[in-house]
Amino acid sequence: MRGSSPLKGALLGLLLQRPGHGYDLANRLGRRLGPAWQIEAKGLYPMLQQLERAGLVSPQAVACNGPTGRRIVYHPTIRAQSALTEWMTAGAAAEPVRVELQAKLAVARYEDLPRLLLALDCYEQERRTLLSASAEEFPSVRSLAELAMTLTRAAALTRLRAELDWAVLARRAIAEFAAATKTADCPAPRRVAARPARGAAGEGHALHPARR
Repeated sequence: MRGSSPLKGALLGLLLQRPGHGYDLANRLGRRLGPAWQIEAKGLYPMLQQLERAGLVSPQAVACNGPTGRRIVYHPTIRAQSALTEWMTAGAAAEPVRVELQAKLAVARYEDLPRLLLALDCYEQERRTLLSASAEEFPSVRSLAELAMTLTRAAALTRLRAELDWAVLARRAIAEFAAATKTADCPAPRRVAARPARGAAGEGHALHPARR
């Protein structure tokens, strides 16, 4: 099961437990992995189509009460068990850290700092919202499914806390840098004592009197 998303293997595992349609699978995956994964049914259909092309799942239309009068339910094929075993056996690839906000920060100009601060505020709020949604009480571990749910949610919480800590650190550091740079670029004006102008030629200007 080659592909960019680790959810393909998880989808196949769920279908081996019980066939399902897109929204059912999204709900089941969301429950297993937690809100931090932000799983939506529309994001699963391309993966289900890939599994179908690989001969691992088979779609079947069934009647329903929806607007179209039918629903596509996916079933595992006879090849699904061995494919899931192969996926479980393969090493877990570490995903690269590619946060778009960090890429913007890497090439930011001085005039971009206010925009970065605003983006960091939004990023921080999103992390807090996901953290709050993911921090619901974990179920007591009485089955393998409940153990898996507890561990995957714990992983998500750990990552969200780290991302939130980074956002707070980055916002504070950028704000302090912007303030320090502004102070350095705009020193306080020097106060010069004004002298009355002298009318005689050669006496000099009030600010630059002629030397004697």
